[in-house]
Amino acid sequence: AAEEAAAARVAAEEAAARAQGEAGGLVLKRLRGEPGLCAALAWSPGEARRLSFHQFCTFGAPDAAAAASDGVLYYELVVGEGLENPQVGFATDGFESGRDYYDGDGVGDCSHSWGIDGTRCARWHEGDEEYDFEWAAGDVIGLAANRATGHFAVSRNGAWGGGGAGVLFSDAGLRCEGGVFPVVSAEAGSFEVRLPDAASGFAHSPPPVDFWGE
Repeated sequence: AAEEAAAARVAAEEAAARAQGEAGGLVLKRLRGEPGLCAALAWSPGEARRLSFHQFCTFGAPDAAAAASDGVLYYELVVGEGLENPQVGFATDGFESGRDYYDGDGVGDCSHSWGIDGTRCARWHEGDEEYDFEWAAGDVIGLAANRATGHFAVSRNGAWGGGGAGVLFSDAGLRCEGGVFPVVSAEAGSFEVRLPDAASGFAHSPPPVDFWGE
């Protein structure tokens, strides 16, 4: 019975990924974590996705790398209640996926990903570093990666400056040929994930062109 239940959870997870693709949208899917157990993804065509975490895992949208506009990939997260150990940001195709088991390594624990954590006030790349950026439930967090300049920037409720918002990382790794894509890790709590394909659009805008200092 336990094996049947596990198989059903995996099938439901695969169906959710398939449905996103069949609707012509990007596919947000589990990259690391125990299949069907670590998180639940709620989604309907054209709407934002809601990720509810039950144990530490990582979801991402690898095909979103091609959705960059003028070299900038932008997406939004709405902070939910009860977040524990979140790490959110971007990864390259060197980020290892297919780990179908509990894995405590998430966004920014390796050289192929960069993350921000407004719960523990840290930024992540090959480990964590204290960083003065904090969020609260209901905040809309904007994340932008500029492939041309190699910058990763973050906003809070539309503001790209103040309170730690702005450029988090300047790294040649972000200029990789294949681009970067959104990745979200957490242990508990939830995020609403707004990818570039959401018909409802974004609450705020990507950074203005002159923000990047080109």
